[in-house]
Amino acid sequence: MKRITAKITSLMVIVLLWAAAGHAQYAPRLILKVDVPFEFSVGNKTFPAGSYQVVRIAPYMLALHDSKNGFLASVVTAPVVSRKARFTPTLQFEVDGEQHVLSQVWPGSGTTTGYELPVPKRVTYVAQQQQPVEVQASQAGKQ
Repeated sequence: MKRITAKITSLMVIVLLWAAAGHAQYAPRLILKVDVPFEFSVGNKTFPAGSYQVVRIAPYMLALHDSKNGFLASVVTAPVVSRKARFTPTLQFEVDGEQHVLSQVWPGSGTTTGYELPVPKRVTYVAQQQQPVEVQASQAGKQ
């Protein structure tokens, strides 16, 4: 009986240490506030011009919230790297005619890494012909 109790206790300690290590590696949620002056798409959803918040909810998962912090959409991203550090938080949109598609989020703070969102192939092809549109954001804080 003592052996079983000792094994269970050891297992519980290992699980707690593992959970604490995983939690320590994840940075607090990053929140960016942005005023988008045009209609835009994230994934398969379209949103009107207005004030939004971009929230990191997992290491490579972002959520879009409205100005009242209401959830609108979430998207899995991939890391993207820039040659030069970005000090201003920025959202980058690819343009397909009149349609703007959110393609990258740069958190700023002197980092060279950002988040790349999936963009439909047609938009990717057309975007190669045009310059992306960038909208500056501000850091609202970390939770």
